[in-house]
Amino acid sequence: MGIPNWPLTRELWNDDWPEWESLDYVAMEAYGLLTRADDGCSDAFYEAVEAEQGAAGGNRGPRGEQWDVRCEDESKRKLPRLSAMFPLQPLVR
Repeated sequence: MGIPNWPLTRELWNDDWPEWESLDYVAMEAYGLLTRADDGCSDAFYEAVEAEQGAAGGNRGPRGEQWDVRCEDESKRKLPRLSAMFPLQPLVR
């Protein structure tokens, strides 16, 4: 299978929908590569994340402009490709 044309909607993925669980580990793997830590770098990773959050004043909330992600028009304007892949309206079958 070649590289698909973007954006793909959920209907077009069929059985080729990617395994999103592996994305949970991307940041930790990148940290391990950058720090050249051993495979068991999870403790060091979480300590670094907590230290960074503390340096930022302890604010664990989102930063930047706030907007209503449930507003279809605003989502399409700010995140057009994601909105095409994951429409807010339920799929009709």
